[in-house]
Amino acid sequence: MTPSRRCFSAPGKALLAGGYLVLDPENSSFVTALSARIYAVTAPTPSLDSTLPTVTVLSPQFQEGEWSYTVCRSPTTGFVSLPAITPDRRNPFVQSAIASVINYLSATGTLQTPLPSLTMTILSDNAYHSQPSDAVPRFNKHPLPITEVPKTGLGSSAALTTSLVAALLSFYGDMNTDAAETKIILHNLAQLAHCNAQGKVGSGFDVACAVFGSIVYRRFQPSIISSLPPTPTSSAAEALYLLSLKNVIEADWNVGTRACSVPRRMRLLMGDVSGGSETPAMVQMVLRWRKDGGESASAVWTALGKANEKLIAAMIALGEQAAKDPKAYDAFVDEVLKVGASGVAQLGHSNGGRTGELFVQVVDAIVEIRHNLRGMTAGSGAQIEPVEQTKLLDACSALPGVLGGVVPGAGGYDAVCLLVAEAAVDAIAEQTEGVFENVKWLELREEATGVREEDMLVIEEFL
Repeated sequence: MTPSRRCFSAPGKALLAGGYLVLDPENSSFVTALSARIYAVTAPTPSLDSTLPTVTVLSPQFQEGEWSYTVCRSPTTGFVSLPAITPDRRNPFVQSAIASVINYLSATGTLQTPLPSLTMTILSDNAYHSQPSDAVPRFNKHPLPITEVPKTGLGSSAALTTSLVAALLSFYGDMNTDAAETKIILHNLAQLAHCNAQGKVGSGFDVACAVFGSIVYRRFQPSIISSLPPTPTSSAAEALYLLSLKNVIEADWNVGTRACSVPRRMRLLMGDVSGGSETPAMVQMVLRWRKDGGESASAVWTALGKANEKLIAAMIALGEQAAKDPKAYDAFVDEVLKVGASGVAQLGHSNGGRTGELFVQVVDAIVEIRHNLRGMTAGSGAQIEPVEQTKLLDACSALPGVLGGVVPGAGGYDAVCLLVAEAAVDAIAEQTEGVFENVKWLELREEATGVREEDMLVIEEFL
């Protein structure tokens, strides 16, 4: 093992509550970090050119998985451009992460000099992409380029961007990515890089989750990023761009990232559904419906926001109750294992005390969220909770140990997410085998930790 190698990772996500409403800064959403992670390993390398350093990113799990750039820094302004050494291959997330970090460090005067060349190796856990079977090795290799391998919707681009930004800040800026103040800079840079790569300012919940872990998220104002000048084409513009970049990244974004996890003995069970959805098109349909749908659209939007807030508050309170009265909490979870969602509600109303009351609130909130998502589906025409997913979620909610389920994120045909008692997971898999033929339950758990440095000993054998 080369001692100078370091590894950083970031998790995937599941948006349990907040689909579409997450676009508004006044709304809160509950996003959970998942155990699927993307790893970025840094290693200094000799420069290909004696004067111009290079950055090379390798993704050995995919064909044509190599992207290389020459780092050209202006001696007068400090602005960095990245001419591609592999111009026939594009990875906007890789290029944007490198450009954002190096230019920020240049703007702050903390960029390592002389600038060494760098090789980064990316490894992604199998859950991010559809696999040919369950019997594949960790970090399975695919016979296709990354753009041609179907994704499972866990936020791979956000996790990739975040792990790269962390690795670059550590390598070129010698920054401690565990420090609270550095994590804010890391978050802002990752959001900027991700938006630039996508060509639009998104809600940012996936990047925030990759940085901070499981959180109650409230987005930043989009104008923060859109205020940044375009890529400069003159020396005067370069100097202005770097100053603006520093100011934007170090500004107070007023983003909400309160830590919030699934209570103990409970678990999210993610199901990959063989289907597909065009999320950008669905978002446009929903926004158009919200704008033109009058009072009926406003009523659904408001009701969904209240249901989301109800679920968030109940989950937080339930976690606190589990610590405050563990005996009553454990006893109620044991009963949850015997009944489905409707049975949990009956138990809670009959003799569950404060713990039962909170479980009822969780079940009721999930029911209300689904009701309003179906209303949004009917009003907008976007297939957020289509009939097929309704039937699947209803059947799952009747299984013992299940509190309820939703179509996560923007919804559609891609996935379902169930909130279940952890001890019921194996039984749920057995009871649904051969019944839900288009559903594959993913071996994932909530992982409250966001971006972090990893022990190289854990990852070295796969490089």
